[in-house]
Amino acid sequence: MAVQEIIKNKKYKIDIPIGYNGNKRIRHIETFYGGKKEAVLRENELKIQLKNNTYVKKNAMTMQELIDEWLKSKKGNIGIKTYQEYERYCKNISHCIGHIKVKDLNVKILEDFYNELKTCKGKGKNKNGYSEKTVKHHYTLVSEILNTAVKWGYLYTNINQNVTPIKVHKKEIQCYSPEDVEKLIEVLQNEPIKYQAIIMLALDSGCRRGELTGLTWNDIDFKKSTIDINKVTQYVTGYGIFEKTTKSDTSNRIVYITPTTLLILKKHKSEQDKQKLLLGNKWQNSNRVFTTDYGGDMHPDTPSKILEKLIKKYDLKRITFHGLRHTSISLQITSGIQSQIISKRAGHSSVSVTHNIYSHFFDNGFKEVADKMDNFLHVKSV
Repeated sequence: MAVQEIIKNKKYKIDIPIGYNGNKRIRHIETFYGGKKEAVLRENELKIQLKNNTYVKKNAMTMQELIDEWLKSKKGNIGIKTYQEYERYCKNISHCIGHIKVKDLNVKILEDFYNELKTCKGKGKNKNGYSEKTVKHHYTLVSEILNTAVKWGYLYTNINQNVTPIKVHKKEIQCYSPEDVEKLIEVLQNEPIKYQAIIMLALDSGCRRGELTGLTWNDIDFKKSTIDINKVTQYVTGYGIFEKTTKSDTSNRIVYITPTTLLILKKHKSEQDKQKLLLGNKWQNSNRVFTTDYGGDMHPDTPSKILEKLIKKYDLKRITFHGLRHTSISLQITSGIQSQIISKRAGHSSVSVTHNIYSHFFDNGFKEVADKMDNFLHVKSV
């Protein structure tokens, strides 16, 4: 159907057939305000866009407007911390390409944006820029936003899919060697029992930081020597410390701990009970294994500060608190424990995740297999 005049020289109906849904014909209908010549030009433009899947339902919509609408749809449907992370990334996207109309987005614009992230930090310039991992987070988020726009009918295709995926080069994980662990445990003897308990439990269990701060005494089974990991605590500006479910279903797990760690936990509980009696009604009764000096929930950043304090005080090798988790898992691998058990104990979604993260340590094990096999296959010289 050609351009049809509705009101002479002012309003035209553009009706373009675009396919069938079963026996029903699908049509794109648009009202155009202006002259007939311009309406025909618009009709031709639409035909090309519909054919090439480049038509945008909201022609004047900017990326900023799309982002605002997308964020609004997410609020209340995802975790508080995740939402704040999305907001932070969206500020960078808006700052760089928010003024661009969605219909004008192309591969070059998006690639320039990702390259800019490598040399700046959104509004604040930084000579180091963002890490490859963070740039990839932006790339993934742009794709999610544009995919939603397709779902809403604002776009026919996600142009970000044509951008070369952001590569993240694997970095060597931070962890302690057995000698480093020995030194850490040695200096811990001079520290408060709370410090001993949180560091030893991290090394023993391989728990994530939030999993440790989320533990309550109800999660510790002193008879079975187990801890039940079923929740985490997080901190978000404006909300404070709050409890939430673990990272995934596989993160919920029972972990057996060593008699040494269990004994330290018993001593820590005894010390905590004394502090509770001493403070009386000033004690905040959080029932967490690790608390503030007044019995409130420990900030999830506090374990990192404790380790950093020990590193500076005793001139230890510098690693993050999460590095203690890496240390625990690497020690299990080098001890020859089956990878399926290690993966389940760590709360990984699959054994392949464990193999991917700790491939270097498994490689060493494979070399040992070759050495042992040589004992069977070695040909003695005649």
